[in-house]
Amino acid sequence: MKKIAILISCLLVLLVGACANTSDKAKTKTTTTTIHISAAASLKDTMDDVKPLFEKAYPSIKLSFDFGGSGQIRERVESGAPIDGVLLASKKDADTLSKQKLAENTKEFAGNDLVLIEPKNADQKEGLSLEQLLDNADKIAIGDPESVPAGAYAKQTLENLNLYNTEKAKLVLATDVRQVLSYVEAGNADAGFVYQTDAILSKKVQVKAKIDAKLHDPIAYYSAQVTDSEKKEPTTTFLDFMNKSEAQKILEKYGFKAAD
Repeated sequence: MKKIAILISCLLVLLVGACANTSDKAKTKTTTTTIHISAAASLKDTMDDVKPLFEKAYPSIKLSFDFGGSGQIRERVESGAPIDGVLLASKKDADTLSKQKLAENTKEFAGNDLVLIEPKNADQKEGLSLEQLLDNADKIAIGDPESVPAGAYAKQTLENLNLYNTEKAKLVLATDVRQVLSYVEAGNADAGFVYQTDAILSKKVQVKAKIDAKLHDPIAYYSAQVTDSEKKEPTTTFLDFMNKSEAQKILEKYGFKAAD
């Protein structure tokens, strides 16, 4: 009887150990890390598609996003906000963070074009020049050039055409490029400068002019790792993913250009 009791005890110990081991494996298997990415507002729809694709490929990493003007994102990183990585529409902001050693591993992953839009129902003659389109508008929406790259590109365009001082009083400043789009959609502005990718998304606006790239700095998007992030490995995995074919196909779908 003693032998039987000892045998049963041993079996119970083995069984409990096996269950504990299985439980530990299950816990390990379901452990995930959430990383926080701050991205330019013009990337929102793209990220809505990238997120499930990335999380399916890397089930142990979950993505959390916020969106805004690249200058606003830079300021948040400078103030120590809990951000692991950034996707910026501005080389200037990416370089500023890098020079301050607040971001590292900066990499270009996409490009874009600047366009002038008007409401879909706007009654404008065809074949008008950019100068004529601007002259006919009473209100022109642009992102705040101090914090919104699309706004900075728009200001450069106006300056290079010697129109900035003429049109300055008409300008309606927005917090990001998507707000410019909404102003024009609602008819609160007669025209607005947005990216080609933003114009494609809306059925309420029409593109009236594509801006010559020579009139402004090159439009490029940059990814960067926030230096003091405690989740560098999973963040690097995501930022590298933005240059892989899966993410590049989504960017192309939304009208973005391949990185130079």
